Amino acid sequence: MIPHFWGMDIHKNYVIVAAVDHMQQVITPPTRVEMAQLTHWAQRHLQACDEAVLEAGATAWAVADLLQVHVSRVVVANPYKTKLIAEAQIKNDKVDASVLARLLAARFICDVWIPDVPVREQRALAGHRATLQKQCTRIKNRLHNLLQRRNLRCPQPSLFSPAGQHWLHTLQLPSLDRLQVRHLLTQLAVLQQELDETDRLIAQVASQDPRVPRLMQASGIGYYTAFAILAAIGQIQRFPSPDKLTAYAGLVPRQYQSGQHAFNGHITKTGSPLLRWLMVETAHVAVRWDPHWRQLYQRIATRRGSNIAAVAVARELLVVIWYLLTRQTIYYHLQPQTFHKTAAVGLPHWACSSARKLLEGVCSATSFGSRTR
Repeated sequence: MIPHFWGMDIHKNYVIVAAVDHMQQVITPPTRVEMAQLTHWAQRHLQACDEAVLEAGATAWAVADLLQVHVSRVVVANPYKTKLIAEAQIKNDKVDASVLARLLAARFICDVWIPDVPVREQRALAGHRATLQKQCTRIKNRLHNLLQRRNLRCPQPSLFSPAGQHWLHTLQLPSLDRLQVRHLLTQLAVLQQELDETDRLIAQVASQDPRVPRLMQASGIGYYTAFAILAAIGQIQRFPSPDKLTAYAGLVPRQYQSGQHAFNGHITKTGSPLLRWLMVETAHVAVRWDPHWRQLYQRIATRRGSNIAAVAVARELLVVIWYLLTRQTIYYHLQPQTFHKTAAVGLPHWACSSARKLLEGVCSATSFGSRTR
């Protein structure tokens, strides 16, 4: 059988398919296939020796799973690097599918890693938790803004503690403001219940992963952050060096060099936005509690500003994570007080204790006095 190279331009309700042979001669002109009929179409038209390519997107993984049982190879293309489509003078669905097929036949596709089902589920769970947390933060900001408009200051350390909410209910506010406060607090209570339920599930999954307590050695990383970072990274073996991992997170500066002229710009922000957000949030926590990262942050912030300093700390923390996962070493800057605090509050009381025990075993295996990166 002669292998066919299929290019697929995926949309919400349909797919445009086109096929060429190894000489890039058209075998099947661009054809529209309804998404509901894609399985039946694949059984009729695809051969075991064929190859298929599609661009990464919201439905790419489901379609890739469907195609893998019918063809020898499925490639998911990086849409940012498939420049021939973006730079075409005429761009439509039929052209996209045909160009993808020709690029696949010419072995000119820049593909991306296809995560397995467990990694996809972990990423979805981590993303769901991040969304709930952002919704809670948005509601809290609205409540703070409401009080600021009335020039009111909460006498309690936290507005959302039981004492702070009691003070909030006792305020003499206009009827519209009282309505908003009641609705926002109700929404916040519901989101907090959903967040607690999600945290329970994450803790149960995280406690079974031996890599989680290893990452929890690093400053600013709790059980959720460790779980989410591992989900975003997938297989650490994909990254032969820490530079590859930081580039995947989009935490490296843009660079343009020609002859004697060189220019470094802002970070690329390509790759995983979840991993980039997690590392920046971790950097802010590490700067607050860890003297080593605080010193690095202050040195850069003096010259470049606080935002650039936080990104620099996030990038260095990601380098440390690469070493922790690949070399399985002890965190170089681990302090005894940091370890005891992490072991005490790293996992909730309802989480399985295996992760905490493993963390104790990892840290007690080496004295605090001598460690290598």
